[in-house]
Amino acid sequence: MLLLCGALLISRIGYTQGMQVGNILVINQPILKSSVAPNGFQTLATKEILPALEKQSQGTTYHLFKADRGRQKGSFLLVGTTDMVNRPKDLTAESPFNVTPTAKGSKALGDFISNAGDFTEYRLVGSDKIKSLPNSGILGIHFIQVKKERSTEFEKFVVEKLHPAVSQLFPDMQLLYYKAVAGKDTGSYITIFTIDSPAARDKYWPGGSAETEILKKTFKPLEGLAKELGDYLVEGSYLEPSSGGAAAYWESKNWTDFIYVNNNN
Repeated sequence: MLLLCGALLISRIGYTQGMQVGNILVINQPILKSSVAPNGFQTLATKEILPALEKQSQGTTYHLFKADRGRQKGSFLLVGTTDMVNRPKDLTAESPFNVTPTAKGSKALGDFISNAGDFTEYRLVGSDKIKSLPNSGILGIHFIQVKKERSTEFEKFVVEKLHPAVSQLFPDMQLLYYKAVAGKDTGSYITIFTIDSPAARDKYWPGGSAETEILKKTFKPLEGLAKELGDYLVEGSYLEPSSGGAAAYWESKNWTDFIYVNNNN
């Protein structure tokens, strides 16, 4: 066990790319205009547009991710992240992705995407109870469906049981629960599997292969908690135990893995 933990820690230290996850995530899933090539958008976003937005923001950093697995494979994800202290006061009133940079000659996201006015602001449920948040090279976003009549109880369940159990699941992978408080998907919830890197993910879910024994052994003691989680979720929206998956109940059927894109890519 000590050797395993040591290997995981070495892996985390060796991967320096990624986003520092915050208590607040503001998300836009950009729809590229027909004249815009994905590679060109990626370069402009990381080198010019997002850095310009950061200069105008109040403590928010902006990042670009691209999906390589799941329902939205190949699509991009724009993420602004901050904490409660530095939260822009007018964030809920207007999309931060629809702001025109003030620098002369700077390009705006609206020049390249058709939905710059779209955004969803997510807040970490029970953020004051989380000791530390990770640097993440992959955001595995699971769009979970919580029963509306049980949303208040669900949030209490997250604070008291889920986050204590899974917010520090591995040194290089954590499960975090967020609620949408403003924007397009207000009132919904997501589970984010924050994973350090593609190499770390492959230790648990290798591409084209079955999930690993490490993953199975870690989730096995959580089966009772997973069943309790299932009581709060809409039936048919999650990975059923009959699938044989180690993360039954934890995984939503609607999920996408987004990999961090840095400005050197």
